[in-house]
Amino acid sequence: MCRTATTRSSWITRALWALIALTMAPSIVLAQEQVLLRLDSPIGESLSYRFEIHLDIAVPPVLGGSQRLESLMVVQQTTTDVRGDTLYFDATVREANFSLRSEDGREMLPNVSEDLAGQSFRTAFTSQGEPIDIQIEGQSPEASAQVRSALRQAGFPTLPGRPVAVGDRWRDTLRIRAADMGMAAPGFLVLINDISLVRLSRSGSATIADLLVETTYEFEPEAGASSSLSVAVTGSRADNVRFDVTNGHFLSASGAQDFTMIMTVPSLGSSFSVHGNGESSALLIES
Repeated sequence: MCRTATTRSSWITRALWALIALTMAPSIVLAQEQVLLRLDSPIGESLSYRFEIHLDIAVPPVLGGSQRLESLMVVQQTTTDVRGDTLYFDATVREANFSLRSEDGREMLPNVSEDLAGQSFRTAFTSQGEPIDIQIEGQSPEASAQVRSALRQAGFPTLPGRPVAVGDRWRDTLRIRAADMGMAAPGFLVLINDISLVRLSRSGSATIADLLVETTYEFEPEAGASSSLSVAVTGSRADNVRFDVTNGHFLSASGAQDFTMIMTVPSLGSSFSVHGNGESSALLIES
């Protein structure tokens, strides 16, 4: 009986280990898998994305007082051509709402929301998601800047040009004009993005990549800007991004940011501090 019981116990143990191995096998294989993350879209395909930004900016009264930036844009894009490594899209703004308001409700920027709704423009991206052209015809510089700023701030990261596995990292850099973010400074906010592939999973027949984008901020003075004002920016941002590897589509991005900008006037020996924090998101809402 003892021998039989021992044999039975050993068999049960081996069966349990086999069951555990079978259960874990897909995750282990997936975790070790290398994938090539590339934008892909057949000619004629139409996708719609919703971009949102909510940003509180604490500004000293002498610079206009604290402000709230709200940005909403729904863009439908249709693939018109694919040439080598470049994808071309015709895009239409289906919905738009931009505002930068002071604490007492005053608008701090021209209201371009009505001008943008229904606006069509052309874009071109590499298969790595790098924007190489955005053409907005018949619009004011302010409206065009709002579109570019919204797409870049609440958009998606650059993809690597090589196959990657879970744990791999890469970097890209974006330059956004400070004024387009409601920052009263002559220059550009430089976003340095460190991106990592944190997980691969299956959704039906598709492979989904979860990316973590960790961003640090720097400031780049505008060429020819007066040396009477110096600007320093510190801050960070973290975004969780989902990418459909099988179909070559970004699915979503969401994250939070926090930054501080210090402007110094050497001739006066005085400094002003601007602090911003908020959230942004992008979501594929229709395909």
